[in-house]
Formats: sequence, structure tokens, C-alpha cells
Amino acid sequence: MKTTLLSLTIAAWSVLAAVPSALAQQANEAEPVTQVIIEQNVLGFTQPTRLLNLYQAAELSPNAYWPSSRLISAEQTDKLKQRRSYVLGQLSELEQSAIIEGDNALAEAAAAYADQLPSWPLIGAEWVGLTKIDDRLEVQSGVQVERPSLYSSFNDAAANLQANPQLPAGTLQLLPPKNLGPWQVTVVSPLGVQQVAFSSEDTVRGILKEAGVFAADYDVAEVTLISLTGLSSRTTVAYYNDAKAMPPVHGIIFVDLDLSAMDAKWQRINAQLGALLSYWNPQS
Repeated sequence: MKTTLLSLTIAAWSVLAAVPSALAQQANEAEPVTQVIIEQNVLGFTQPTRLLNLYQAAELSPNAYWPSSRLISAEQTDKLKQRRSYVLGQLSELEQSAIIEGDNALAEAAAAYADQLPSWPLIGAEWVGLTKIDDRLEVQSGVQVERPSLYSSFNDAAANLQANPQLPAGTLQLLPPKNLGPWQVTVVSPLGVQQVAFSSEDTVRGILKEAGVFAADYDVAEVTLISLTGLSSRTTVAYYNDAKAMPPVHGIIFVDLDLSAMDAKWQRINAQLGALLSYWNPQS
């Protein structure tokens, strides 16, 4: 009988001793897989989660200008830093090559972009949760005056998420939806970065004239439009071939470098600059 009691007692102590270990294991398992910083708050998710779950947990309503949201990660921030550094090097080489070729205008423009690039407000966005916006740049959020908001309710927005993507693991920062105010567009050219207000009657060519782009270079024939969703498109703006496109609301008009006199090595640098501009912080 004593042996049986002793065995039971040892077994009971073994169970009790195992409890703290099991609790510690559960605590470790409960550590956040993903943490999201939203202004002064931190949300932790112990299981892989999706964008919609984040918005529900944060009690955010993705109305008006959902595309202004950005989910920022350290990984993307590091990649963006490397890309920016690479393009800066390319611009410096292009400037020297243009000088050798006797293309002083291109050399000056390349130097101007090299000076600007470090100050562009680029952020390491993950680009998740883009809404099913009509990809035509003339049909965008807030463009229709009679319906200034893209969505009227959270349910409407949630139903239109593209695939409701899973969030990356680790620590992230969310720029929540923000109404960006009256229409404006950012013109990025060798002259500098200019924000220009406009209405539904304005065109890309008109904005470029207002920004002084044609006064500095009357040969500008095409520019790149970058919308809030990150979509890029080309449009003609020469007086003899004006597509009369509308500026992208709260987007960017990028005036390319004229590489027509340069060899094939340099033909991708405009695309590289445009790719960087797709990481522009829309709330800056």
C-alpha cells in the first residue's frame, strides 16, 4: 500500500512539475507571429493573419481613399534603400556619359534627379490590399464629383479586397486610410518636386505648363503617370499629339529623362526611376 501511495505521490508531483513547463511552452507559442504598429498602438497576432483581420482588429474603416494605406516592413525598407542607392549610382554614371556625348541638357537633368532622389519621401511598402479599382487612370477614387468616396461602408470595401492577402510575419507599420483632401498631383521633373492643385477640367499638359516644364524643355513629348494604386501609364503631351489625359488624383506625373541620343545601356533608367516613385508616400 505504501509503495502504491508513494508511486501516486511521485506521479502527482511529476504532473505538477510539468505544468509550468507546459505553460512556458504555451507562452512561447503565443508570441506574436505578426505585430503591426499603428501610430501609438501595437497589435499582435499569434497566428498568420490577413489584411481584413487587421482592419477589423484596429477598428479602421477603409473608406474614401483606401489606396492611401501602406503596410511598411523592414525588409521592403532595406530593399528600397538598396534600389535608391543603385539608381543614384546609375544617374551619376549617366551624367558623365552624357557629358562625353556632348548632351549637356541630359547631363544637367541626370544631375538634378541625383540631387532630388535622396529627399523623395519613399517608404518600404508591401503593396498589399489594393482595391479593385478600375485600372484606367481617368476612373479613380474620388474622381466622380457626385460620389466623392470610393466606398460607402466597411463591408463594401471588404468585399472588394483583392484576395485579402496574408500579412508578412514580423513587425510592420500601417499607414491607415486617410482622406487626402482636395485634388492635387505631384509633378516630378528636373526642375524639382511641385504639388499642383487641379480640377476635373484640367489635363496633364495643362499641369505641366503650369509647373514650367515646357518652358524648361519644349521637346517633352511623353510623361509617366503614377496613380495612388501604384499603376503606371504613359501619356502623350506634345502640342501636336496631346492625349488630353487627366492627372492622377493625388498621384505623380514623372517627366522622363530624354535618352534618345544614348545607347541601349541607359534605356531602362526611366523605368527604374518610375519604379522608385511607385513607393512615394501618398500621405507626405
